[in-house]
Amino acid sequence: MIAEKLSLPKDVILDLPRISVCGDREIYIENHKGIMEYNDSSIRIKTDKEVVHINGSELRIIVLKSDRMVINGVFESVDYEKIGRK
Repeated sequence: MIAEKLSLPKDVILDLPRISVCGDREIYIENHKGIMEYNDSSIRIKTDKEVVHINGSELRIIVLKSDRMVINGVFESVDYEKIGRK
């Protein structure tokens, strides 16, 4: 694969999201494509090939940039929904 030969991260070459979870209190997401749903118990974030669905309570987006976001709250689940899947 090109990413391996050039020693580049796959998420950069393939435009994949990079998601880092710190316990059940903070999530850092890179390479997002926007917010689809946002309330204090559910956040849905579009990425290139899927939607990241975060469920919990007291959810807040505390950092929002064009290439990254940070969400905190009390997380119950993080699910991935493929775009276009029936």
